[in-house]
Amino acid sequence: MVISKDTYSKWLEHPYMLDKLELNALNELLAIFPFCQTNHILYSIGLQNIESLNFNQILRKTAAYAGDRHRLFNHLTYNRSQNKKKITPTPVINKRSKPSKKEVKEQLNIGQPISFDKNEKHSFVEWLKLSQVKPISRHRTNSQLAQKVSLIEDFIAKRKPHISKTDFFSASQQAKKSEMFNFDIVTETLAKVYLEQEHYEKAKEAYQLLSLKYPQKSSLFASQIELIDTLIKTNN
Repeated sequence: MVISKDTYSKWLEHPYMLDKLELNALNELLAIFPFCQTNHILYSIGLQNIESLNFNQILRKTAAYAGDRHRLFNHLTYNRSQNKKKITPTPVINKRSKPSKKEVKEQLNIGQPISFDKNEKHSFVEWLKLSQVKPISRHRTNSQLAQKVSLIEDFIAKRKPHISKTDFFSASQQAKKSEMFNFDIVTETLAKVYLEQEHYEKAKEAYQLLSLKYPQKSSLFASQIELIDTLIKTNN
């Protein structure tokens, strides 16, 4: 498919109107120009537009190619700020028979596209971190040199920082500080991120904090926690 300059300009000006047919054309462009981050961002926005089940997977790939992930986040959340969030239905748990792993995942909406709000930058960062998304290098490097650099980076990341005596404080103070921090940033999207990455205990903790944050939805979150417990049991 030949893509004209006017067509591409239209995509850039109105990315939130990309449809399934235009996504096919964009996919062809990605095959020809795999390192063009603009094409990757446009493709992700298009998948978000049609609520594609491939969105989560492609988002990780897009983040790897994107030089500026803040730009990616802003693009993905711009259209969300003008629409209301979908109401999450209350999960239905069948008490008569033991649900299968697939059924539990369906009730938890695992695999459905994640929608990030403009105020949920922490959830987006956490999604990328848990997905272990690393930027794609556009230059060829010597494999042995790259391996050595990787080992050095791993060493630096794992090395414990030196803490002076003045930096020590009680465990109770640290727990309170951690609890306050988590309470402020926890959202349903963050809980969804943990579910998608199979960090089920973290997802449970997020829903427990959400129950305190939004007591009017405590029954919904309690049902989510119960489903997660069932999922954990089916994994064991």
